[in-house]
Amino acid sequence: MKISTASFFGALVALGALMCISSCSRTDRFAGEWIGTPIRMMNIPGAADASSTVSLDFAPSTDVRRGGDVFMSATIDVTQAVVGSSFSVDDPYQVDVAATASIRGRYVADGDDDDDILLHLDQSTLQVNIDPAGVTFSENILTGLQRPALDSLTQQTVDAWRVRITAAIRDEFYKYQKIEDIKVHHSDMMSCEVADRDYTFRRVAPN
Repeated sequence: MKISTASFFGALVALGALMCISSCSRTDRFAGEWIGTPIRMMNIPGAADASSTVSLDFAPSTDVRRGGDVFMSATIDVTQAVVGSSFSVDDPYQVDVAATASIRGRYVADGDDDDDILLHLDQSTLQVNIDPAGVTFSENILTGLQRPALDSLTQQTVDAWRVRITAAIRDEFYKYQKIEDIKVHHSDMMSCEVADRDYTFRRVAPN
């Protein structure tokens, strides 16, 4: 049976398009931003309680084996119960600190498919921000304090907690150097394994 040149090349184009659609749909299945659930952080010295919520933002890639850009961010909430003369205040009180952190890097498939991916994070891009307005004191801390004294106390608290949180969130981010067994459910839920622990993320709808 003779096949015309036009038909032959037409078939090649169709096959290539089909392969591209299959590849792109598989590659892009987790492209976009995903937000996890709050998890407790046990490695922040001085914290009575601490939690972080990690988000992953994967840029689309035409070939996951070559990889693409990834942006990780987190919101961190820390509570410290203070007793005695810390920060020159005698009455016991509680400090609540809200922080954000982010880091950039690249992701690439660990093998021939994208069920497992590797993250290469650029440590020089790690940023931790604490808005002084997000630092709150409860109970007796406000009693008798003038505004300059409170501002000074807030800045001391910000500086101290930035150091502690930076070390802790760096460790948290680096747990994601390998993400395994990625599964996307109904396009808006993603399950995976990170450092031998199961995680679930939900897709963030674009604005």
